[in-house]
Amino acid sequence: MKKTPLLLLAAGLMTAASSGGLVPREASTDGRCHRIDDDAGLQANATTDGCTSPVGLCTAGVFKGDHLLRGTTSFVADGIAPAAGMPAVEAGTTLSYSGLLTITTHRGSLTMRDTGIFDTAAGLFASRDVVVGGTGIFAGATGHVFFHGTGTTSFDSAAAGEICLAH
Repeated sequence: MKKTPLLLLAAGLMTAASSGGLVPREASTDGRCHRIDDDAGLQANATTDGCTSPVGLCTAGVFKGDHLLRGTTSFVADGIAPAAGMPAVEAGTTLSYSGLLTITTHRGSLTMRDTGIFDTAAGLFASRDVVVGGTGIFAGATGHVFFHGTGTTSFDSAAAGEICLAH
């Protein structure tokens, strides 16, 4: 029986997950790495106030539930593609997007490249955010955050991931 490419991909992903390739690594023993709390999440609203996005998509909100990242948020999209960039197979109401998400806390700011998919018809979204900069305690930080949630102009999401501080 001939295996399809999708079955081969699924088998490869399961192998990588079982060998630890897709499972997040444990926090370092020196305490620099911080796993984001289970109750963490972002609540934000679309905004046009001060929006510098070339595609007109900005949000402002709060990051809640995690002591390290608790603070205000701002997102500025710098790219967007209808039909998630795949018009032959995806509805035009599903957008892929990318931009910068900044979380500002009393200890500094963390900036991440937020790349995701947003189903505007169903009000569902998910994104992968990778640390690209920071100030204060976040200067030199690395890490990632995954978001998934609901909304069309007001967004509510859960967050998971790990941030590693440089010092």
